Amino acid sequence: MSNELMPLYYAIVKHFVGGSQDCAQGVVAALKPQYGDYKLLTLKDVEEALATAKENGLLDESNCDLDDNGGLRIWYQVTEFGEDMIDRYIGKYSNPA
Repeated sequence: MSNELMPLYYAIVKHFVGGSQDCAQGVVAALKPQYGDYKLLTLKDVEEALATAKENGLLDESNCDLDDNGGLRIWYQVTEFGEDMIDRYIGKYSNPA
């Protein structure tokens, strides 16, 4: 685990900048290369982070479907408010390449 990485929650919401849609499984897969050692990079914890971001107006549900196991999968995308807040408060953070 590197101290050079931005906080995990920041990386989760910043993942949606630019309007891309994704679900918790996609976020975990996208962040695994850099955050794979983080104990909170689990499907359950990412789903909770996404739900919190939605409740705070940063993300909105854009779609839903069933995953390969028949579980509900919710897709999110950033809101206009969220894009502004992420840019304003998290935009200065970036992970090393």
